[in-house]
Amino acid sequence: MFLVRAAFWLSLVVLLLPADPQTGTKAPSVSAIEALSAARATFVDLSAFCGRNAGVCATGSNAFELFSQKVRYGVHMLEDYFQRDNGSADTLKRQDMQVPWHGGKQDRSA
Repeated sequence: MFLVRAAFWLSLVVLLLPADPQTGTKAPSVSAIEALSAARATFVDLSAFCGRNAGVCATGSNAFELFSQKVRYGVHMLEDYFQRDNGSADTLKRQDMQVPWHGGKQDRSA
């Protein structure tokens, strides 16, 4: 249903864009009322789609559920990857982290 709504709104945005004047062909005129009437009829027809094609909707629902499970698993894998220390935590010893002494400047004026 999300894809149908997204397609509807995207189509509405495209309809509101101006046509390219360089095409040379006259664009067919469609009034706003005609466009809304056609969109409403399309929405009513698509909302009754599952009533007419129950098997297709069941298969689509199962495919969407599988897809969402895979997305959740992939996100979980990414979280684990970025939260794990990758074996690099606590490998330095205290003496490795100490800055070596280089000696101070000696005062040679005395």
